[in-house]
Amino acid sequence: MQLVANYEVKTECSIVDDDLILRINHPKCLYRARIKNIPRTVYTTPFLLSLHLYFEAPSLTDAREVADSHLVDCMNMLAFTTGSRFQRHRIRQIVEINPGAPMTNVLMWSDDIEFEDPQPFLDQNIARSIERLSEFDVPPAIRRAMRWYRLGVNSRNPDDQFTNFWFALEIVAEFQKSTEKVPDACPTCRSPLYCETCKTHPTHRPYAKQAIRELLKAVDKDCDDATIDRLDKTRNSLMHGATLKEIEDSLPEPHEEIVDVLGRLLWRALVHEFPRDMFDGKLAMGAPSTYVHRTMHAVAHIQTVVYRDADGDLDLSFKGTTSSIVPFGPPQSARPFMIRMTVEQHKRLARLGYAKGDQSEMCLRVFQKSQEQDGQVYALVLATDMALITGALKRNEAGGWQDLFREIMAQATSA
Repeated sequence: MQLVANYEVKTECSIVDDDLILRINHPKCLYRARIKNIPRTVYTTPFLLSLHLYFEAPSLTDAREVADSHLVDCMNMLAFTTGSRFQRHRIRQIVEINPGAPMTNVLMWSDDIEFEDPQPFLDQNIARSIERLSEFDVPPAIRRAMRWYRLGVNSRNPDDQFTNFWFALEIVAEFQKSTEKVPDACPTCRSPLYCETCKTHPTHRPYAKQAIRELLKAVDKDCDDATIDRLDKTRNSLMHGATLKEIEDSLPEPHEEIVDVLGRLLWRALVHEFPRDMFDGKLAMGAPSTYVHRTMHAVAHIQTVVYRDADGDLDLSFKGTTSSIVPFGPPQSARPFMIRMTVEQHKRLARLGYAKGDQSEMCLRVFQKSQEQDGQVYALVLATDMALITGALKRNEAGGWQDLFREIMAQATSA
């Protein structure tokens, strides 16, 4: 099946002329690429290249994985020959090339919610904890390890996250490595080896691998040999050019979970470097449920007419046809609020939400994020919605939704 994928690529390197189209034909016919500038009018949007990738795949279902692999190969060569950064920004469509057919199968990706809401976690307790931890003069080696931990948290690619976490773990292990010599171990059973000639056990300073094993067992009593071996094999595979996806058969499902295993162990190792008396139950610290970054996409499978441009390539502009994810509410940064209301008030809120009127969308959001329990209804209110509600009440505004929330807030005050 012949297909074409429409990508946008973020880069610091543009084509010398906005009207020029560059074409790259893979010598083994794996793909051909059509690259063009996407001119921008404001500096607040990133510069992007339009990259159309023509390729073959067994089916439309397999097309995304095949296309992504070819895109990586193309971007690797672009970076190698220019020294510039090339990073996938997003994929727009994958279109089946079916000459003569009146309708064409198209996979159309929605416009991303590029910047998701942050987690409202920072507060005075975190600030005080940072001040308390900063009283300890962190050794330079541990500072470097903490930097690699941060880079691992920041990375968007699980392979890069694992690698950065491993760098940090090696630094901590080397810093903590004992100077006492240990016996050479049998590669099979790990028992001390014995030299028949010298009548002694050969010894050496702990290797990096041994130091890491000792560190992990010290910071987590539940970390068994199987987990350590799996981490070590993953490290070796990545360092020798493999990817997590390529070795996923040897990893737990999902294969990215190995990143979380290493990240949590590393965090424990870093905590272990601070004085024990600092952790007296008063410090506020947090850890993510997963270190792996995931983004939600909506993909529409449509059949439509796709025309060709003057060069004979498919016109992938799709003007007038869009696919988008509609967010639940406006962007948030502060914590949401919980309010309580009666069942009758909840019914009034539903009528306000589904009726055409002032702030009906806000009322509907509060209604949809509510749940009845023990004869009372509890609702989650977004921070921006609560600011709108409290502002209206302070100004003594009149109206259906204002009167309803005035009642709800009065009940909370008197309770």
